[in-house]
Amino acid sequence: MNKTINWHSLLVSIAIVLIFVITGFSGVSKAQESTEDANQNQSVQLKNIKDIFPGKITLSTAKGVVGTQVHFTITGLEPDTQTDLDWKTVEGKYDLKGLYEFIGASFKDKVIPLRTGKSDANGELEGDFTIPSGFGGNHTIYVKQANKLMTQANIHVNPTFNMSPSSGPIGTEITITADGIGYDDLERNWQLTYDNKLTGLLTAITTDGKAVAKIRAAGPVGKHTLTIWHGYLGIPYINHEQAPTSYLPVPSFSFDVTNEKADMNQRVEPIPSAADGGVVMPELKNELGVSVSLDKDAGVVGDTVTMKASGLPKNQKINLIWNTMRGSRITQAGFGEEKSTLLTVKTDDQGSFIESFPVPDDLGGIPHRIDLEANGKIYGQTYLSIIPSIVKVSPSSGPAGTPIQIEIKGVGWTEYDNTYNITYDNGYVGYVCGFNSAGTVIVNLIASGEPGYHIIDFYPGIYRGRQQKPDIYLAPQLTYENDHPGSAIPAIRLGFEVVNP
Repeated sequence: MNKTINWHSLLVSIAIVLIFVITGFSGVSKAQESTEDANQNQSVQLKNIKDIFPGKITLSTAKGVVGTQVHFTITGLEPDTQTDLDWKTVEGKYDLKGLYEFIGASFKDKVIPLRTGKSDANGELEGDFTIPSGFGGNHTIYVKQANKLMTQANIHVNPTFNMSPSSGPIGTEITITADGIGYDDLERNWQLTYDNKLTGLLTAITTDGKAVAKIRAAGPVGKHTLTIWHGYLGIPYINHEQAPTSYLPVPSFSFDVTNEKADMNQRVEPIPSAADGGVVMPELKNELGVSVSLDKDAGVVGDTVTMKASGLPKNQKINLIWNTMRGSRITQAGFGEEKSTLLTVKTDDQGSFIESFPVPDDLGGIPHRIDLEANGKIYGQTYLSIIPSIVKVSPSSGPAGTPIQIEIKGVGWTEYDNTYNITYDNGYVGYVCGFNSAGTVIVNLIASGEPGYHIIDFYPGIYRGRQQKPDIYLAPQLTYENDHPGSAIPAIRLGFEVVNP
């Protein structure tokens, strides 16, 4: 049977094959050219890196903790030349806007000397250094000769934690110390739990990665477990082994509550140090020659304060004007400054006076300004702070289920000092706010637990801020003594004795 050749189809097929062959080989050729270009670019890059970093450093480890000994070997240095190893870390601070708004934490780079040596005749240097105390996280080690960067390396530092003491009766002060807490969002938020109850927050923003947290031992008698977690959302990340930060430690400690008399001393702790020295208040304005002073710059509500002033108009009535804040952050009315007259005094024929008055029943936190005014003109100013105080804990004992009322005065009003965060037997209960009530808070709790003494602690905290992550808000700040922003706010130590019905 004769077959007719379809020349048109054949020609089309041949054309398709030719196009594929041509384009295919062209693609291969372009791929080869691309590979060659990449290799050339890589060679140029490697050459440039070598020009920038003529040396090479090798470390015995890429991670460690504060105190870890690290061995290093450096080659490619200028021979017989002094060589400096520097440690790049950070410096942390809290940012505030004006007197009352909390922004958040910020960090800037800081380089500190690590060690110095001299390269040998071959341009090599070998030795050891110790990971310095301070912030953890990622750090860069710079190797310099005559201020020229010869090479660098990276190392990661994890935090370490310790607890002391390990035993004592109910109410014993327990101190948790840390070194090497990180500065990254995912590495700087740490939480403490006591017998699997959230107690509070550990921070080290302004303390160079070092933290000191203080709590009290809670009963009953026997062993209790304290665990330190990390969680940038403000609560512990429990399955931390599966977290992006699984490399961070989660240490636990055991505290033995002994069968001795509990510490039942109810008190306001000593005034601590505010981070970075606290908020910077506006400069006081005094007329030329006017001097105003107080015998104390802070006191609790009702304390007696004595003011001395000189250089004022002679034989004139002087109004002592008290400046405070009133209002609320959560209502449309908002808040603003309010003035009232504390008292009126009269100067002598030298333009001086000495007068005593009680600390007003008002807001704590940042200082109040007192203006000395006569005939509508302000001649002098000074500041007075109100310290928190315990008014009552009533009753002090009773069976489980007993209502407890606690009254505290001198609570602040800014975003960083208007709250106290309450724990009951080291379990976080909630917060109180003193702004809307002019510094006085009244707390109603229900006694719970087995017979014995139960601790109730009020911790400073931060109400809110613009920086949302990591979340450090509305949590008991256990590191308040050295790392609380803005105001120096003390913890308050209270308790209740549960008795048999």
